[in-house]
Amino acid sequence: MLVILEGPARVVWHETATGHGQKNWTPTGLWPDEAQRTQVREHLDGERPLLVLLDDARSHVPMLREEWQAAPCRVVHDLVGADCADLADDGDEIVDVRLPFLDWLPQAHRERAARFLAESDAELSRTPMALLPPLLAEEPRPGLPRSPRFARRLLPNALTADRLAAAVEHLFTGAQRPHAATAGCEATR
Repeated sequence: MLVILEGPARVVWHETATGHGQKNWTPTGLWPDEAQRTQVREHLDGERPLLVLLDDARSHVPMLREEWQAAPCRVVHDLVGADCADLADDGDEIVDVRLPFLDWLPQAHRERAARFLAESDAELSRTPMALLPPLLAEEPRPGLPRSPRFARRLLPNALTADRLAAAVEHLFTGAQRPHAATAGCEATR
């Protein structure tokens, strides 16, 4: 079974209706949680195919102060390593929360992902967007494990789930199919 994961940690949000058609968003945790991390480790230990999509290299999420203050203390601790009482209110309306970079993968894979991001940033800087593929995938190299593989979706809105499945099959089986690209996994917010 192939698994496709959004790469960097993501904030998990809960939406609540407040009346009069308004809704509030509250951060409730980080993806992946401990159970999901265990599943990823088991998947990698079983040497099953895993594609990690790195849509961008951002490691921060801008959050309204009221959203941040509504977060459970365990989320605050997971995100900044502090207790709720330790956070100073500096008066800014926006809080810039830094997310861990692929901390759910072993260190060697995180280093590979960082190299892939740097190499793909260089390629993106010297190639016009119109000449780039919708999916920019890490090239296999001798000595590297087959899984996980890293990729960046460059045109997520122009792609379908079927094309993503075809691309994943091609990446992990070497199937000779027309060069299909990817589609989006759902965002968490």
